[in-house]
Amino acid sequence: MLKIGVIGRSQRAGEELPAHMLRAAEEVGRGIALRGAALINGGTGGVMEYSAKGAKEAGGLTVGFLPQADLSHANPYLDLAFPTGMGTLRNVLTARCADALVVIGGGVGTLNEITFAYDAAVPVVVLEGTTGWSDRLRQALYDEAYLDERRVISVSFAATAEEAVAEAFVRAAQPRLRSGSPLAGSAGH
Repeated sequence: MLKIGVIGRSQRAGEELPAHMLRAAEEVGRGIALRGAALINGGTGGVMEYSAKGAKEAGGLTVGFLPQADLSHANPYLDLAFPTGMGTLRNVLTARCADALVVIGGGVGTLNEITFAYDAAVPVVVLEGTTGWSDRLRQALYDEAYLDERRVISVSFAATAEEAVAEAFVRAAQPRLRSGSPLAGSAGH
């Protein structure tokens, strides 16, 4: 089964996230499930919860790698929740276990996942217009497509949730090259 990761802004207690960001996450999750892939994310709130909600309501499989060591932080839309107890180190799992990632908003944790994915040659699709790194990453790219001069794998951009899902499926189906990182191992499946 194809595995599409959704990464982005988490939601802390008492915090309001932009409604358009959460709608986009739900639409992306729904699109992933309707195309028959499993959704992988960080398992907590915000973009993670809304993407899992969209996938779950569409009959999809949802998986979350929690940063905490217990299940109390898991959002209610996960079929499988892994309480890693790894904190932000769990970002490696979220980024490396997916066949492609969709980025929706995001702060430093999201940027961390993007760099882990890039280093392992996991395709990254950025849904622009959803705040955070989704709206800043394009300006930071090397040669308008890469995170650095190694040119491991290009970053894709989408304007709508539907485009982001479609692009993630296209990119996930493409053969991947081995990256330069010793942690990356064989990037092929």
